[in-house]
Amino acid sequence: MKNFIFFDIDGTIISEDGYLPESAVRAIRAARKKGNATLINTGRTAMNVDPFLREIGFDGFVYGCGTELEYNGKVLFHEKQTPVCSREIVELVRRTNVAVLYERSDAMFIDPGTRILPDLQKLLALYESKHVPVSNLPEDADWYTDKFVIWYDDASDLAAFQAGLTGKFDYIDRGNRFAEMVPCGCSKATGIEKMMALLHADRANVYAVGDSLNDRPMMEAAGTGIAMGDNPMLHPYADYITANLTDDGLEKALAHFDLI
Repeated sequence: MKNFIFFDIDGTIISEDGYLPESAVRAIRAARKKGNATLINTGRTAMNVDPFLREIGFDGFVYGCGTELEYNGKVLFHEKQTPVCSREIVELVRRTNVAVLYERSDAMFIDPGTRILPDLQKLLALYESKHVPVSNLPEDADWYTDKFVIWYDDASDLAAFQAGLTGKFDYIDRGNRFAEMVPCGCSKATGIEKMMALLHADRANVYAVGDSLNDRPMMEAAGTGIAMGDNPMLHPYADYITANLTDDGLEKALAHFDLI
């Protein structure tokens, strides 16, 4: 029976500085050749998955923490926020003095009416170097977002910001005064669950590979959770711990489970 292998990106397929081990490419391609389905499961939206990652070859994608599902080039599910809800979030962000990047499948936006904190500025510079477009927030009545991230400092009213999300978005603290907002009911875990339901796949044939605590729900939704060796904080929640990414951990894990 076909197995379905879900991979996080950062820290799992590539290092935080963008290094892609040849062994990772070799392992993913070998898994597909053996008849398994390989899928990316990421917080990134579709437009933010680098072309060099797509060129590895994947059967499907869970984008934006479960807000969009794609398989064999076809979008199976897409959770979009309404323009009304999206504008309410814009006002909340402005009122609480946080910096923001809005993300959706086809575009990313900054708001000229909000602050650009240093870490956001660094990210924008990175996107510019990679020729990833980031637009200014338009005034169009039909504008919407899928999800968004914020940066904050002592001048931000974080408590008011979090209160304003109630019933709309889940607040995920990513550390270093950075947080990710995902629509209530969407996550890397629900992305796997929805994908498996749509493909009529058995949980026992699902593997999830991750490296950090935000991958814990994804790993617990899978039949088998595999943790990269780099981050011991995730290890208690894994069924199997492999080597570090740079020590061919991805290839060794897939070989251990006879997936390649």
